[in-house]
Amino acid sequence: MECLHGFPASTVSTKNGKFWLSIKNNPKSCELFCPAQDRSLYETAMAMWRANGPIHPVCDTRQRLARMKVVKDVSKLNFGRPFFVCCDRENPCKFWQWGDRHELPKPKCGHGLNACVRKVKKEGENQGRLFFCCPNDREKSCGFF
Repeated sequence: MECLHGFPASTVSTKNGKFWLSIKNNPKSCELFCPAQDRSLYETAMAMWRANGPIHPVCDTRQRLARMKVVKDVSKLNFGRPFFVCCDRENPCKFWQWGDRHELPKPKCGHGLNACVRKVKKEGENQGRLFFCCPNDREKSCGFF
């Protein structure tokens, strides 16, 4: 099995079963993690992702490649469809994106980081509108808007 970027994936056996994962010492590790029983489901999902101009999204908060997952519930309309979530397993942010749709790349802020998308909360005519801004907190922000 290959990871998202076409590199050989490693296999690991534990008491919970056999798993495929991207090689951690690879600088382009895509955080692939796939239970052996879901291998064909993941390979199909990765083919769908590659067919749509594979842009690997970057998690807004962590500024690292997002982790691909697959809808595994057969009763769901989107069964087998790939999606991306935050790369951090311990404390994930709210990043989420379908993997089989081409998303436009986000602009870079003054720090060279992918800008994050926020929604206007202040009451007025712009309330609810989306905008790009620096992903850092206010104290470290470059002011990108």
